[in-house]
Amino acid sequence: MLTVKEAKKIGIRACIDAIGYEFCKKHADNSTSGYGVEEGSVYCFVGVSDEPAPECDISKVDCLILTSGEDWPYSASCNVDMQDGQIEFLEVRRPS
Repeated sequence: MLTVKEAKKIGIRACIDAIGYEFCKKHADNSTSGYGVEEGSVYCFVGVSDEPAPECDISKVDCLILTSGEDWPYSASCNVDMQDGQIEFLEVRRPS
């Protein structure tokens, strides 16, 4: 049985590898990852863009940019089974 932390680490890395490790590394400053715990599994998501990040004045408190998964041109999501660590990819959009 995996802990949430172990399953998250496995899932996020699997998503990064599915998109392309070097691509994700190159665009790490314009990427995101997230996870959530579901019944017996951990959902993981990684989104990456090779476009410039939107301009934001960080001196303003209300400068928060939230996006959905569809806003990331390259992304991967998966579920990691906490019993055996098996990965089930839900969606992968990688650069060509």
